[in-house]
Amino acid sequence: MRNKGFTLIEIIISVTVLALIAVPVSTLLSQSLFSNIKSKEILIATTLAQEKIEELKALSFDQVLLKLGTHIEENIKFDDLYFERSVQIQLEEPNLIKIIVKVHGNNGVVHIATYRGNY
Repeated sequence: MRNKGFTLIEIIISVTVLALIAVPVSTLLSQSLFSNIKSKEILIATTLAQEKIEELKALSFDQVLLKLGTHIEENIKFDDLYFERSVQIQLEEPNLIKIIVKVHGNNGVVHIATYRGNY
């Protein structure tokens, strides 16, 4: 009879120890999953911003100059994630244009800026 009671105490202790280990591990896994999703979104947003920068850099200075002052906005869906990309083109000096691309996602904003000169 005493053996059965001792086995019950062992089971209660082992379940308690298992719970003490499982709760922090599951919390760690959920935080890791969230971090991976956020990193993926930031990576995609950066790629979308860089893609637009490269597209505008491929144009001649005069072609970019024609877009001066325009504010282009696009809504983009990529891998079930939604982004809003905006482009601003500003004249810094007579032969210098600043191109700013912002990509908004659920987890923040990515800003990339570059300059285009006519020298």
